[in-house]
Amino acid sequence: MSAASNGFSQGIVTFRQMKDVVAYKEDLHVWVYYDQTDDLLRYEAYIIDYDDDGNPSTLAFVVDDGILPWDCALGDYLTKMRLRSKGARQSLWAIPRHTKAALSSAEYNLYLQLSEEEKSRLHRLFASEEVRLKAKYRSAWQKRLRALGYDVIASAY
Repeated sequence: MSAASNGFSQGIVTFRQMKDVVAYKEDLHVWVYYDQTDDLLRYEAYIIDYDDDGNPSTLAFVVDDGILPWDCALGDYLTKMRLRSKGARQSLWAIPRHTKAALSSAEYNLYLQLSEEEKSRLHRLFASEEVRLKAKYRSAWQKRLRALGYDVIASAY
């Protein structure tokens, strides 16, 4: 609570808005993905929002995004298995539109080139990279969340 003056020397009591709580472990997610168009490993850290019943609903906002180096485990795997695209496309005309026809072509959709075992391996690598990034940037991302007015806790459980 804080007291303020209204110009007539009368104190007005106002309540400070309650901060939203973010559980770092459960509410902050990191999406790691391979951008075949630009031949880059990218990530986005984001906060999810909840509906009135307390169920996860939608994206609240992106906290950070960036590009990963190729010398990580995920990059090594994609390079070793020769799953990388031929390099960034320099012209917008060389980039196919994301239509059903383009996405059903193995040339433009990495997943169509993989066996179920390879897909599982790739998903594990993406997941381990997400965990690594969450640990690496924990301090910086928590500071950003606090600057945005969130009360950041380690976990809700």
